Amino acid sequence: MSRLALTFECQGQALAGTLDTAPGKTGLLIVSGGNEIRAGAFSGQARLAAQIAGAGFPVFRFDRRGVGDSEGENKGFRHSAKDIAAALEA
Repeated sequence: MSRLALTFECQGQALAGTLDTAPGKTGLLIVSGGNEIRAGAFSGQARLAAQIAGAGFPVFRFDRRGVGDSEGENKGFRHSAKDIAAALEA
């Protein structure tokens, strides 16, 4: 298992993500519904991702536009469908 920092594009803006690798072919995408960044104030997403990856499933988490290390304007979760779609493609 390893943890990789990645960037990917959504509508011309760079979004920041983190991949916890694992051998499984089916993975999990963690999407924050609020303004929590993928690293989190108390590393909650990071700890969750490590546990799931330890069970054999890769995990990808990312900062939506305007949140954390991602570019753009945060228009709220209800406007993040394109961000989520781009993360699934990343």
